[in-house]
Amino acid sequence: MEDVEQKSHRKRQSGRKAEKKKAKASKADERGKNVKAFTFKSAIRAARLTRRKLDVQAKTQHIPVVDRTPEEPPPICVAVVGPPKVGKSTLIQCLIKNYTKQSLTEIRGPVTIVSGKKRRLTFVECGSDLNSMIDVAKAADLVLLLVDASFGFEMETFEFLNILQVHGFPKVMGCLLIWTCSTR
Repeated sequence: MEDVEQKSHRKRQSGRKAEKKKAKASKADERGKNVKAFTFKSAIRAARLTRRKLDVQAKTQHIPVVDRTPEEPPPICVAVVGPPKVGKSTLIQCLIKNYTKQSLTEIRGPVTIVSGKKRRLTFVECGSDLNSMIDVAKAADLVLLLVDASFGFEMETFEFLNILQVHGFPKVMGCLLIWTCSTR
């Protein structure tokens, strides 16, 4: 098939649409060139547009300062770790009795106490194995590492300290406990 050039549409020369176009063209010819082509038609509208533009620029340059801190801060998590039978539960019970003046006979899970007007403490007792000690240390703000003075440091204690030092997890406080049992 041959490429045949298509005939373009004829411009409308009669009817309502054609009359509107003719009227519009004649008005433009009557006015001629606009002397104030680059000035504002309305000073008030120009002022509004300028203010709006400046506001948008200010918003993009400045990050809005919003206080997103919670009204009540989260509690400070204190993890008590150490070898078995070193006195982890006893230490937590003594700390709770010191803060609340009430004794706790059995510890089941984390214990949260109010230590001040805007401060809460959560005590977490950890098991004796190395993996659970590391997992608890990742989430804790402070780790109390209990060591039995009569027995000394165990290999697990050194491994735990070494892993914490390498990864830089939390603040660690060592507690050397001496239990003297006198029998009469």
